[in-house]
Amino acid sequence: MLNEIEQTSEQLERSALESLHEFCPAPARDALGLKLIRVEDVSVALSSAIPSILVNRALGLGTEAPATADTITRVVQTYRRLGYRRHGLGSYFLHVYDDELSGEAAAALKELGLVPRRGWMKFRRDSGPPREIDTDLRIELATDQEAAHHFGRIVCSAFGMSDLAIPMMAGIVHDPRWHLFVSYHGDTPAGAGGLFVEDGQGWLEWGATDEAFRRRGSQGAIMAARIGLAAELGCQNLFTETGEAVAGDPQHSYGNIQKMGFAELRLRANYAPGA
Repeated sequence: MLNEIEQTSEQLERSALESLHEFCPAPARDALGLKLIRVEDVSVALSSAIPSILVNRALGLGTEAPATADTITRVVQTYRRLGYRRHGLGSYFLHVYDDELSGEAAAALKELGLVPRRGWMKFRRDSGPPREIDTDLRIELATDQEAAHHFGRIVCSAFGMSDLAIPMMAGIVHDPRWHLFVSYHGDTPAGAGGLFVEDGQGWLEWGATDEAFRRRGSQGAIMAARIGLAAELGCQNLFTETGEAVAGDPQHSYGNIQKMGFAELRLRANYAPGA
């Protein structure tokens, strides 16, 4: 089973995902075909209008009890019932810690046609001061709907989500656990990043930069601002994640995360339907 700090990280990420659904305005939820269903200890998230695996993923398998073939089967059946392929949903990720799987659970993944994809690395750091980042951009905390819309537009563009998803991303400004940052060049939004705080722990997510403003220090400066705020709020640990390092992939985010004092925590595998 996961150790205490790993379970804390998983619960934080799950809460952040659930917030995305809870605070999404109803018209946007309908337009996105947004659904969130609990299957045993798994949060099954789906959007029939957005193909991104950032919103089409199943989180939490094996965090409250050992992963079983039955639970994996029920998760896959849920996606099939809710519209995978039939309604245009291109794919989804089932997050799995491979070393926690029984032989029967691993066999179920294969029998159901799920194949390994690029894993995601979890990182952790304490709330010590971040390194200083030089940038000519202005970093602001988004506190109103206009700034939240800037945040949503930057994130959706960077992560390949359509404008339909902007209200969903902007909606989390109404959750007091979220703290949204936007960098600006004059009045033009340049970058974004979110900090989610719950029970004295911090989760950093949705770091993104507009292509026109890359290499201007936006990502690092917003990361530093989030770390600094987390310390002010009394966070004991900070967590984040990105795709695992793969040969031939420069992985700028991976390196930037480590430069900001984060250390690798644990690699989480991802499984998705095969072709």
